[in-house]
Amino acid sequence: MSRMPPFNIHPSLLAIMDQYYDVERDDKEPLHLQPFGQKNKGEQSKPMKILYVTFFQYPNTGGLSHYIHSIKKGFEKAGHIVDVLAPNHMPSEQLEEWIPEADSEARKFMKERYGAVNEKIVKNLSYLHVFEWFLKDKNLEQYDILHAQDLFALFILGHLNQTYQKPLLFTPHGFFTKSRLKFNKMKKGSMEEAYFTELEKVGMEASTEIVIISDSFRPDLIDFGAADEKMTTVHTGIDFTPLPHENHGNIVLTCVSRLSPRKGHRFLLEALAKLREHLTNVEVWIVGDGVMKEKLMEQAKELELNNVTFFGKRHDIPYILSMSDIYVLATVNDNFPLSVLEAMFSGQAVISTTCGGIPEMIRHEETGILCEPGNVDQLAHAIKRFLTNKEERVRFAKAAESYARQHFTSEVMTRKIEQIYQKYL
Repeated sequence: MSRMPPFNIHPSLLAIMDQYYDVERDDKEPLHLQPFGQKNKGEQSKPMKILYVTFFQYPNTGGLSHYIHSIKKGFEKAGHIVDVLAPNHMPSEQLEEWIPEADSEARKFMKERYGAVNEKIVKNLSYLHVFEWFLKDKNLEQYDILHAQDLFALFILGHLNQTYQKPLLFTPHGFFTKSRLKFNKMKKGSMEEAYFTELEKVGMEASTEIVIISDSFRPDLIDFGAADEKMTTVHTGIDFTPLPHENHGNIVLTCVSRLSPRKGHRFLLEALAKLREHLTNVEVWIVGDGVMKEKLMEQAKELELNNVTFFGKRHDIPYILSMSDIYVLATVNDNFPLSVLEAMFSGQAVISTTCGGIPEMIRHEETGILCEPGNVDQLAHAIKRFLTNKEERVRFAKAAESYARQHFTSEVMTRKIEQIYQKYL
C-alpha cells in the first residue's frame, strides 16, 4: 500500500488564512500562478488530445455533467481524443485512506497554527491535496488542451500547469462563493469567504482563456479580476431528440426542475392561483425532486390547485415534453438552464425569467416570454396569454424550436470551442 504524499497547502491559500488569523509570515514563496498564452503554431492536422477535469462527480445528473458529456461526445464525433477526470475516478485507496489522512493533517495544521478549525476548509484542503496527486499521476504532458470545468479543478490545474505550460481553459458553471453568500450558506467576512474567494481568483489568474456559457458571467468574472478580453462566450448546446407531440386533450403546462428555493416554484403556484377561472381544461405537471417538495405540495393544497400533479424525479423527459404545450421555469437564480433548451427543442411555448443567461436563450416576445424574477403578476399574465390564445401559443412554440435548432446544438457549440482551441496549438 503506497503512502499519501506529504500534506501541503498552496502558498496563496496559506497566505490568505494567515492574514485572516493575523499570523506573521516569514516565507517568500510566490503566491500567484502564471497563465500560458497563445502559441500560434498554425493549424493542427492531427487529432487533438483534450482533457476535461471537474472537482465534482462525473458522470452525474445535473447541468455540469450534461455539459461535459455533450462536449466530449461532440469532440469525439469530430475525431479528437477526449478524457474526463473527476474525484470519483480516484482509486479506492485514495478515496478511503488518503483523504481521511489528509483531513487529519489539515485539521492538525489549522489547530496548531490558528487555534481554530474550519470544517469546510479542512474538507476542501484534503480533497484538493489528494486530487492534485491523482492528476499528477495522469501524465498531463500528453494533452494538447486542459479544460477545467469548475474553480477547484482550475485551481489544481493552474498549479500543475506551472510545469506543463499547456493551454489551460476554464468554463465556470456557477460562482461558488457569491452563490453561497447570496443564499446564506456562507457568512460575509468569514474565513470561508476569504479562502474560497482567493481560490477562485488564483485559478482565474492561471487560465489562458475563459469560455463562458453566457454573457451573464462576465460582471462576476471581472469582479474576480478576469480581463474581459480573456473571455469568449459559447452558449451551451445539447443533443436532444424530441418525441412527436401528442394531443393530450387538456392543455398541459410543465415545469421540469429541481425543487429548490431558487427555482421559484412557489411563484408559479401563486400565479396559477390568480388564474383559477382559466384552469378548467389545464393540467400542471411539476417534474423533479428536492428539498421544497413537501412545502410545495402543501402550498398547492392550500391554494386548492387540484390540477397540479407532482411527478417526482423522472427519466423520460422527452416523453413528458411530448405531451406538454407550455413550459414554465419561474427561477429566481440561474445560469443557463438546460431544461429550457430541452423545452425549446420540444416545441414548447416557453415562459421564464430574466435570470442569468436566460435572455440569451429566449428572445422576449419572439421565442418566449420573460418575466422579472419573483413577479407573480407578470407570470400570471404570461401564462394566461398562452392558455387563452392557441394561435399565439403555437407560434411561440415553433419559433422556440427553430431558434434552438439553429443556435443550441452540440455541434454548434463544439465547432465554436474547437476554433478557440486551435488558437493555442
